[in-house]
Amino acid sequence: MKRTNIYSTLIYEGFTRLAWCMVASLMLVVVGCSRPYIEATSIHPDSDEQIEFTASRGDVEGTITKMEIEVDGTIVASDNDATATYTGGPYPTHSNSKLTFAAIATKSGGDTVRKSDWVYVANPKNVYSYTSPSGSNDGYPDATSEQTGANLYRLDKSVVRNHAINAIMEYANANSLSVFEVFNTANHLVAAVARYVDEHMSWRSDGTNPTVFADNGYEDYSPGWDFPQPADLTLTISGNLTNATPNDDFQGDCEDHAILRAALLRALGFAPWAIWDAIDNPVSHEYNIVLYEGAYRLMDYGTIDRWLDTHTWDSHRSFYGWNENNGPRGASSTQNNYLKNNTDNYPGGKSDGQPWSYEIYYKDVSP
Repeated sequence: MKRTNIYSTLIYEGFTRLAWCMVASLMLVVVGCSRPYIEATSIHPDSDEQIEFTASRGDVEGTITKMEIEVDGTIVASDNDATATYTGGPYPTHSNSKLTFAAIATKSGGDTVRKSDWVYVANPKNVYSYTSPSGSNDGYPDATSEQTGANLYRLDKSVVRNHAINAIMEYANANSLSVFEVFNTANHLVAAVARYVDEHMSWRSDGTNPTVFADNGYEDYSPGWDFPQPADLTLTISGNLTNATPNDDFQGDCEDHAILRAALLRALGFAPWAIWDAIDNPVSHEYNIVLYEGAYRLMDYGTIDRWLDTHTWDSHRSFYGWNENNGPRGASSTQNNYLKNNTDNYPGGKSDGQPWSYEIYYKDVSP
């Protein structure tokens, strides 16, 4: 008589059933993961801009009888089809916070499937409080260690605020916009300041600065490394304000341009976290990293659109950055991660999945 090993049979049957259960579970997971598709026109919108949401079937199979778009917990669009679109905003009430949205697809049998996502609504405007200067030379830096945003931007000086307003007015006139529209749109503020500095400032070597400062009553100005000019003195003593041509109203080299751009933006209420002075690697050039069109971008000589995409000038290989809240300016290994930790790569933690490098500031690399 053939003997059957009951123990072996039970083990075999048990594993067989377990295997089938695993397959069945996997099939249920795959089926359950079919979801519609939802996207926003920008993954990093500003609070003063509208957002267009688009929903489609994604990988949902079968007949879809209704597609809905939900924004911030409210159904805002519904279509008896497999697609839907909705344009909403601006969303100032969500400034510097997440805005959630979702696509909800209803199938012919009544079942619904959902796909959710979020964007971070950045708002760098209306931050007028500032850090008071503390430099030991009447508020100005008297050593490299005192080269801070507060001591170089000099937001306590009315001349900085006055020229910031001039930047808005000139940009508004040049682009047939109202001053109100420029003042209330973050992208316009950035473009206005970039244009103003480009129109009114020309390059001059640091070697001339001590003579210029001494001739204007600032012979004791000794800021340490690289002789950076405070923004208020750039605006008052650095150039020629009496001749007919505006392009030499102010003069200075790369760091003086960058300091002035940052100071003017801060005077217009642009938040400290949204405007940076950056120095490339190796240390040879200084420029700005600024929040523009909802992402961190390069701002340097010229208008704001000059350096948005990948280019061949190798002086934009960001090494470290400083601003009103991070510094001082002087080169230090402790500053190397300020940009990486604060501008990688969209505000609020929204990422395109790329590791930080200077290339993330290029629009064609990190849209």
